[in-house]
Amino acid sequence: MRIGLLGGSFNPPHQGHIHISMAAQKGLMLDCVWWLVTPQNPLKPDKAPDMDLRIDLCRRLTQSHSSILISDLERQLGTNITYYTVEKLRKLFPGTDFVWISGMDNALNFHRWNHWQKLLDLIPTTHLTRKPATSLIRNCPLRMLQSQNHIFVEKAAKYPLQPGNTFWMMQNKMVNISSTEIRRQKATQIKAKQ
Repeated sequence: MRIGLLGGSFNPPHQGHIHISMAAQKGLMLDCVWWLVTPQNPLKPDKAPDMDLRIDLCRRLTQSHSSILISDLERQLGTNITYYTVEKLRKLFPGTDFVWISGMDNALNFHRWNHWQKLLDLIPTTHLTRKPATSLIRNCPLRMLQSQNHIFVEKAAKYPLQPGNTFWMMQNKMVNISSTEIRRQKATQIKAKQ
């Protein structure tokens, strides 16, 4: 199987998560996308809300998308570092081809992830962004890594999901929303009511 992995806090999940999941599934011809809801993002200082609540919100949001599977695998595996999660998943599912999915914001910060270069030796990655983002991609620390095979996806195909491949998917239309912005708007609304 060809499976996309979209990891994150999903605090809260939103249409942008669905959009990049479906775009990656179509562009790389994936069988499905697993959302890996993390117990706690190690790069975020604020403690994430209850994991079961976030998983429930993800399931409700994706109920009409049968190819998106919501998972608490990181909790089950006892990991919240992507490298260790992927390492364990590859051992549990040796016949499966995985690819890590993210938006451009994570591509720009990928070099800050724990064991990021070792992660690239374990799994291919795909990063979705909207046009015109050529300058962002050109200056992205990950893009400058010469050991990677950088592939710009212009049409859907069964590209080889091999470690060392980094896919760049330019989208004509993106959902311009983030979990951080949703939380900020809710906090503003609460303050306005007080």
